[in-house]
Amino acid sequence: MPGTRTEPDLSLLSVSHLSQDPAHPYSSWPSIPPNPIGRLVLLTPSVTAAASKEIITGKRFSLDQSVYPSGASLYGRLQGEHYVKRVDNGPTTREEAKEKGERYHACFDDFIHINTQGSTQWDYFLHYSYRESGLFYGGLDADDIEAEKTGDIGVAAIARAGGVQTRAILVDLPYYFASNNLPPLDPLSFPSSTTIDLPVLRRALQFFKLEPRVGDVLLVRTGFEHALEEDHARVARGEKSVLNAKFAGVQANEEIVKWIWETGFVAVGSDNPTFEEWRPDFPDMLLHPILLSGQGIMIGELLRLAEVAEECKRQDRWSFFFSSCPLMIEHGVASPPSAVAIF
Repeated sequence: MPGTRTEPDLSLLSVSHLSQDPAHPYSSWPSIPPNPIGRLVLLTPSVTAAASKEIITGKRFSLDQSVYPSGASLYGRLQGEHYVKRVDNGPTTREEAKEKGERYHACFDDFIHINTQGSTQWDYFLHYSYRESGLFYGGLDADDIEAEKTGDIGVAAIARAGGVQTRAILVDLPYYFASNNLPPLDPLSFPSSTTIDLPVLRRALQFFKLEPRVGDVLLVRTGFEHALEEDHARVARGEKSVLNAKFAGVQANEEIVKWIWETGFVAVGSDNPTFEEWRPDFPDMLLHPILLSGQGIMIGELLRLAEVAEECKRQDRWSFFFSSCPLMIEHGVASPPSAVAIF
């Protein structure tokens, strides 16, 4: 757990830890004992302390969308409900209180029912299994998760450890493409005009003068946030949603997987619903099972990054302090991140 070691253990960055077992390719847990915070073992006190130096102006930006976004739901998932109930036992109106000679006051409770996948979220290690084998992080399976027999593995472990308090680096692809005369990126397309592979990410990092560090969170902006806002407005006008199961995102391949591992990113995220590129016909390789179930790397999705990107432009720096603490959901598979960027 964070706090037991001052400096991150750099031996954990070796790709020699990644399994080639076809039942769980690129998984780390056969070599490194699984733990409930996964790759966050690299987020030691010294890493957080160094990241705090990113705070210069004190400007703060929430990265969460509304828990109950208006408009079409993604993948047909329920978006939940919220209601307020009055719970005081006194007079219900001022007039009634006056008639009874009693003091008037009102007291309300909130009741919420949410789908953690309905808006901005951290996908935790129990969300998406390896295909065919159906294995989750540490070799857990669907029966374990449904019966809540996952031990201390669950998203509550992230909250209990103090969340994710570190540096984030932002790769703003629309801005990078526009600044380098590349075709515009359509966030609702697959294949995208420019494949977001490792060479593209490396060139973008160089453009933004970013040097990834162990313990960083990698954030990739595709422009999906604006597309989602436009679609919500379209639905509000009574028109049909144009959202589909195709999204531009980071390409899934061995080179990307090994780079994320060797670099020491403790989490990744995007403004799109998947971080990786997504299409209706599932390819042979996906990042979701590898990062989540294989390596214990959380994936942040539907993050609000447009406002942060504008601040990055104003300050001409593309890194900031990233603070997130998920909900304390025992055995949970995902959570709203309650994420904040601080400059």
